[in-house]
Amino acid sequence: MSTLPIGHRVRARRKKLGITQTALAKTLGISISYVNLIEHDKRSIGGALLNRMAEALGLETGALDGAQERRVLDELSEIAATTEDQARPEPESARDLLAQHEPWARVLLSLHRASVRDQGTITALANRLNQDPVLDASVNDMLASATAIRSVADILADAPDLEGEQRARFDAILQEEATRLSDVAQTLARAFEGGQADVSGLTAPEEVDDFLYRRSNHFPALEDFADSLGFGDRVDANILATHLEERHGIIIQRIAQEGAPRASIFDSRNKTLQIADSTSPATLRFELARCIVSLEGQGAIQAEIREAPELVSETGRERGIRALAAYTAAAIALPYAHFHQAAEAMRYDIDALAVRFGASAEQLCHRFTTLRRPGAEGVPFAMVRANAAGYLTKRFPLPRLPMPRHGGACPLWAVYSAMQTPDLRVARVAEFPNGDRFFMIARATRPQASAYGQTRPTYTLMLACEIVHADRLVYSDGLDLSTAGRADPVGSTCILCPRTSCTHRQEASIRMGTV
Repeated sequence: MSTLPIGHRVRARRKKLGITQTALAKTLGISISYVNLIEHDKRSIGGALLNRMAEALGLETGALDGAQERRVLDELSEIAATTEDQARPEPESARDLLAQHEPWARVLLSLHRASVRDQGTITALANRLNQDPVLDASVNDMLASATAIRSVADILADAPDLEGEQRARFDAILQEEATRLSDVAQTLARAFEGGQADVSGLTAPEEVDDFLYRRSNHFPALEDFADSLGFGDRVDANILATHLEERHGIIIQRIAQEGAPRASIFDSRNKTLQIADSTSPATLRFELARCIVSLEGQGAIQAEIREAPELVSETGRERGIRALAAYTAAAIALPYAHFHQAAEAMRYDIDALAVRFGASAEQLCHRFTTLRRPGAEGVPFAMVRANAAGYLTKRFPLPRLPMPRHGGACPLWAVYSAMQTPDLRVARVAEFPNGDRFFMIARATRPQASAYGQTRPTYTLMLACEIVHADRLVYSDGLDLSTAGRADPVGSTCILCPRTSCTHRQEASIRMGTV
């Protein structure tokens, strides 16, 4: 199994604390040579040893599980994939760069993201110039006014003796065209000001991904806030609606809202929460919980945002706030202790849990990814959601699962196989080129239409976990989970996959492998 370059972090922290390799080895109950191998990235650490190592060095477990390094390596590999052939570095050299020069690796990523953002701005503004009818008409008006002013100026230059009515007529033309030119210039200025707002924060989704990733998508303070509301284990819509009315005077209004772009509309001034009649019970409960979060949980959320160096743009911070609001609403609707206990007892059976908790499959899958409380951890899941075009619209990764940051993934992933047969659960073992095995379960679904003629988009949800956890899931029953068992050979994306003989390949790989 491949290792991630975390040895530099162990070595630097040990030296900073003044601990010798001999002392650290004695504390951990391992040999000095094993410590040396860890520090030189020749051995991986996990399980109980990982916890003991983190405790001995005064670090959080997340600092040593390789999650941060995996994400950096994935992005460095994508940078290599987009580099011109002549200057393209070997993808494997990214590991050496991170291990030996981590600050420079992160500077490179920062510069790359800035380049992506600036290129997006240029493209967006170019599209506005080429396609915006307002800009097109304004430019034509400017040219017409400039031409008229130039013509009048030429006449006055050739006939300096013009006086009386003739001179006044040309002066009036000059004044009229100059005024028109000024008006058009102001229109252009306003148009470009609006255009700039449209292209800001192009890297905001990546900022939020990094923010959630580095915290394993688990926020104890938000879980504590949800528990402090005292709703108990069984939280239904009536309990939440009563809380909103009695504590905040909020009136819930069910309204007919055909093709509503939002499930609810909160009017803080009139103290009303409008929810469409067509909203499902699961969504209704979630929207009520989210309203409570907006009224009572902003302090806890803002505290998390202030401590998030990953959120560098204003748009990134706004998206981060929305993500944490949804997280907290889920923590209210599906209380941690009760939900974790039920999930373990029912072996993560999504259909059975949906009946028990009155939640949608997507709400359950999201909540699975947050079960990382020390001492009460659930199965560590990755989650993705794909639309009908194959684009990954949501991503919650795992440290060892190479997940694309943009677009789609390997077409052999279960998330795409499930698209072929909606409502049929697909469960399979997948093996990546480095030998890592994951258990993937996926199902395509189509939300129920709320009115005749309403579009019902199909999307697919997929959960994935390392193979060592698969026996905790009901979906693994009857499958051979041993190393000798069958596994689908998959990759991350075609451009990063070394399986040159794959018949599903859509583009050439930058990794010249022979797998």
